[in-house]
Amino acid sequence: MVSCDNDSLKVDSEPKFNSFLENISTLPGEVITFEAVISDPAGVKSININYDNWFLDKTIVNDSLQDIYNLSYRFKVPDTEDEFSIHKISVTVTNSGDLATVKDVVVTLDKDIVAPVIVVNSPSDASTVLMGNGDEISFDIDLTDRELSEFKIESDILNETITLNESATYKYSKSLDVLTPGSYTFNMTAKDMSGNDAQTSVTVNVATDLQFTAMYLTDETSDAALNQDLFGIPFSTAASQATGENGYVFTALYYSKSANSEVRFIPQKESFSPFAFGANANSEGKLTLGADATVNPIVVPGVGYYEISMDVRDLSYTVTPYMPTDAAFDQVYVLGRGIFVDAATSTCTNNADGSTQCWHFKSGKPFVQDPNNSYLWTLDVTVKDQPDDNGANGFILNANPNGWAPFWRTNTEDRSIAVPGGGGNYVFEDSALDKDYTFIFDTHLNRVIIKNR
Repeated sequence: MVSCDNDSLKVDSEPKFNSFLENISTLPGEVITFEAVISDPAGVKSININYDNWFLDKTIVNDSLQDIYNLSYRFKVPDTEDEFSIHKISVTVTNSGDLATVKDVVVTLDKDIVAPVIVVNSPSDASTVLMGNGDEISFDIDLTDRELSEFKIESDILNETITLNESATYKYSKSLDVLTPGSYTFNMTAKDMSGNDAQTSVTVNVATDLQFTAMYLTDETSDAALNQDLFGIPFSTAASQATGENGYVFTALYYSKSANSEVRFIPQKESFSPFAFGANANSEGKLTLGADATVNPIVVPGVGYYEISMDVRDLSYTVTPYMPTDAAFDQVYVLGRGIFVDAATSTCTNNADGSTQCWHFKSGKPFVQDPNNSYLWTLDVTVKDQPDDNGANGFILNANPNGWAPFWRTNTEDRSIAVPGGGGNYVFEDSALDKDYTFIFDTHLNRVIIKNR
């Protein structure tokens, strides 16, 4: 009798969901997993997952009855489904007595996979500020995301974590009083509610006088123009290592494409603020210090190559023409992956037979030589993810259609510098793909510019 009662209890029992993933956030085209732990003393006979809108009708039949069943079923969301739409999918569990329990999984196509965006309006990276009466460093930072959760800034002199409570935008503003001169790096991290994060950093040099760790030369006239390419604007200079000159004397080599070119020195790479050096209109050979791009420019009188030096100690500069003595090349080429010179032809297209051969001199695409300068080469390209080939989208340069040498790769510390016979392959960030650029390569200056067009 007892045995019969026990059997009756088993048959009359209903499947129970001990644990169940009731809500899933995902996106069209992604694979999702239905997960649950199901128990029934009568034994779990089958599980059906059904959603007619997605032509989903999957029945899992167990070969043997199990008191405990761990459900884990993967399914791809249709690519054509609308983002932010909501879908209810039924999971029906049936036991050996044909009693069933139904649970719904709510699938929402709203998964956030995009990291927050951090825009540092100030301070400029690698900028130099003077110690004064306080507020030497002023932060103006904008954050954007669907749902921000946290902003953190870390350094030797400032550490702060701010909870953002699902806001879509946030502006961080702060003025910092620096008591000790030195170089300070501020590491910033922004997180969103989905766990995505973004990082960036800026380094600010705080000085007691005008002494700089770096100096740049530019012929651009706005902050936007300074940041219009992947690297190379503005141009790096060489810092003097002579005793007493370190941090004060800098020399740039520059090609002037037209008479009366206008250039300025800036010690911060991405902005004309807070320091910009130009020519003193009232004193020949003397510099004047400004705070933006309106500072009077240094005029380069002719067409050709010039050595331009500046000395912060006495605010002086010199502009000296010179003739290069290195040999020019008959032709230069770009090799790599993902660089298209027209809709179908890329640096992966073999020049002889049209086959796919990436990162190879046989697929190198030629630059166009400047009619007035045998050292200067340009090429208009589109950078895309190379189809039907796995690997990095990037480039090296060479001057030989039949071999690797001579070649140039870029300096890993300053990608605007081409290193003959050395350096490292440049790999494009994903954010650089699907855009049009003009490559500008000067084989005498060993300088590379990749400018938006």
